[in-house]
Amino acid sequence: MNELLNALAEFITKPIFRWFFFGLSLVLNLITFLNQPQRFSSLKAFTGLPFKWHLYLVASISAISFCFTAFGLWLNIPFTKYMPDNWYIYLFIIYIAIVTQVTIDSKEVNDDGTFNPPPSYMFPDSYRVMFSYTSLVVNIIILLQDYIYSGIIDITKKTILSRYILERFGGWYSGNYLDFIYNWSGLTDVVIAMYELYLQQTFIACEYGLPASWNF
Repeated sequence: MNELLNALAEFITKPIFRWFFFGLSLVLNLITFLNQPQRFSSLKAFTGLPFKWHLYLVASISAISFCFTAFGLWLNIPFTKYMPDNWYIYLFIIYIAIVTQVTIDSKEVNDDGTFNPPPSYMFPDSYRVMFSYTSLVVNIIILLQDYIYSGIIDITKKTILSRYILERFGGWYSGNYLDFIYNWSGLTDVVIAMYELYLQQTFIACEYGLPASWNF
């Protein structure tokens, strides 16, 4: 059993798969963002912001995380020598530009008794949930890839806290605190994906002041 798990761990941490899942996560996050009907609601989220800007904030946090992930991958397993220096910064700018333009173009919609339809590009509910589930799974895989790749710094420490948390990602040691926190911040992407899945699964148009036709 251990040999099988070790083989699987070695397989999913191959550079090609780490870059593949990173790119897939980026695409899925954009698809999920485009298909959030709450973005058109005038209702305020728990941040106190209208959902339009609340979801923009969430997307911006994801963009920062993607930039850090790309930096970490490029530092450890670059896939080519021909990319320009700091190319991941341009990726961050493009991502932010897309979500900013989409947010600006998202006009608030109110239930005025008509059957004002949602944007034509928005997928039906079942597809939106499916993409959200896939995004969550992919983000979990990325976190696992980083977790396995990092190894354990001091294998002599046997406590659960040390073995599974404090000795990962270079360990909780002086000079490595920032890297340790940065790598564990991958949990943020998983939490965001869970939150986006929750929004899709629990969406009911009338609760967000949207027309009934948005329940499709």
